[in-house]
Amino acid sequence: MTAENLLVVEAHSDDSAISISGFLERNRGRYRYHFVLVALSSVHLHHAGLVSRELRQQEYQRYVDHFDGVWHRECGLPFDADGLLDKMGKKTLVSAIENVIAEVSPAVLICQGPSFHQDHTMVYEATIAATRPTARFLPKEIYIMENPTYVHSLGPHTDMKPDLYVSLSEHDMQKKLDCYRAFFPTQVRDSVNYLSGDGIRAWARYRGIEARCTYAEALTTYIRIIL
Repeated sequence: MTAENLLVVEAHSDDSAISISGFLERNRGRYRYHFVLVALSSVHLHHAGLVSRELRQQEYQRYVDHFDGVWHRECGLPFDADGLLDKMGKKTLVSAIENVIAEVSPAVLICQGPSFHQDHTMVYEATIAATRPTARFLPKEIYIMENPTYVHSLGPHTDMKPDLYVSLSEHDMQKKLDCYRAFFPTQVRDSVNYLSGDGIRAWARYRGIEARCTYAEALTTYIRIIL
């Protein structure tokens, strides 16, 4: 069977690693992976100090390479707008994402969900606009990935209601954590934080209980076309 294209659209370099790296590991060979990263700036983190744009770029490239993926960097995205995407014209984001979708023609697209982080919401809205019914190409399947750091709060805007679970074994879970620690060491928090190894494992266990398996990653279906 010929591998189909799968496109990941994410606001920040570690978002899909937290959300769906278990899925990506389990589906090697089934899909050819393509990535769009919208924001990539130097940032000051309270646990790590100043993390340069160059270092974050290196981290992300190693992550993409790990999955034998393609990072679509030359698409007109405002990389230096981390935390400031709500100040950008949405047309710029929509056009850039639409261009990559048209180039890749993905059978599956997995994107950021809306949250109280303005970058996530901007990327979600731009991706949905880029896959409108009159767009140049419409993937057969579009899923919204969960980032527990930003969608755990009350309210319809950030309340994640999954309808798709990716079952992970203990081995799968360990590979997910190893991936996160290896490729995004600047993002790893201490044990009481969502972005710690313990936090990511605990959330996967919670979703696993919902799905009646050991661990799970959760997604929401936006559209699925059965041919």
